[in-house]
Amino acid sequence: MPQTAELISVIVPVYNVKDYLVQCVKSIINQTYKDIEILLIDDGSTDGSGKICDSLSNKFPIVKVIHKKNEGLGLTRNVGILNAKGKYVTFIDSDDYIAPSFIENLVLGLKKYNVDSIISGFKRIDSNNNIFYKEEYKMQVYEDDDVMDKVFTKMLGSLPEKHDSLKMSVWGNLYSMEIIKRYNLYFVSERKIISEDIIWNNDYFKKIRRVAILPFCDYYYRSNDNSLSLKYNPKRFQQVIYLYLILKQIIEEDHLPQNALLRTQKQFFVNIRSCISQLQNLFLKKHYQELLTIINDDTLQEVLSQYPIERLNTKQKIFLFLLKNRDAKLLFILNKSKLI
Repeated sequence: MPQTAELISVIVPVYNVKDYLVQCVKSIINQTYKDIEILLIDDGSTDGSGKICDSLSNKFPIVKVIHKKNEGLGLTRNVGILNAKGKYVTFIDSDDYIAPSFIENLVLGLKKYNVDSIISGFKRIDSNNNIFYKEEYKMQVYEDDDVMDKVFTKMLGSLPEKHDSLKMSVWGNLYSMEIIKRYNLYFVSERKIISEDIIWNNDYFKKIRRVAILPFCDYYYRSNDNSLSLKYNPKRFQQVIYLYLILKQIIEEDHLPQNALLRTQKQFFVNIRSCISQLQNLFLKKHYQELLTIINDDTLQEVLSQYPIERLNTKQKIFLFLLKNRDAKLLFILNKSKLI
């Protein structure tokens, strides 16, 4: 542990995760870095998660619980920020977990490189804790204009021909509470803007001078088959359009590099693919009608007309070609067969 320990607040939003909550919290309790507080913010859970939070709090003094009405992830994190007493804060999703040295590595990086934030990689796991993907970053310190131009810009997405993005999520990163409180940085609701994390990261990284990206992957991110992102949401497509327009405005106002728009557009197409995948379990007529709505959208067609499709791999080219040519029938067949 670093000789001059700083209190780290670990904010854990909780909603209906009774099967994973204990594993998550115990992974935080078992950290090699001991100067921590754990804030479990129960967002109106209905599956008994709230009672598990209370039990953990009664057993472990560093665990504090706040129960609130259901408002979603972003506003739940805000309650954690308002109640955090640490000098720095990290966010952990309640169905994820962290390796024992996770927080110590963040703090060591913070001290060694004298930065305002730390970003680290992660491993994706399934419901049985099997690792099926690893995202590891190269060690690098950025300062001044490079914080936005080379770090935040990569959070927007990858370039057309390769995967070179940074995760846009806040989980697993370390942030300064002094900066958060000085500038009143709070999350918007994901019910208003999906990917609320990228909006918050934009607000935060505009205010800092130095950030370090560390090459360790001690955060285990769970991808569940029952995730809300896999279920049909009739508002999802318009939310994707709205997010793209908001990010386009941010790019213009913050004078980000030219490749920022390319990165945003590639992630936009990833989100469009997700919207189309959500249609797979709808009745045939509804599936086809919703698909027509998507491919005939003016914003989508405008982005398709600007994007260098020729720089993509073959599968991505085919998908965008079908979108651009409004080939609803073939898209419908491929989507129903789960081939896109």
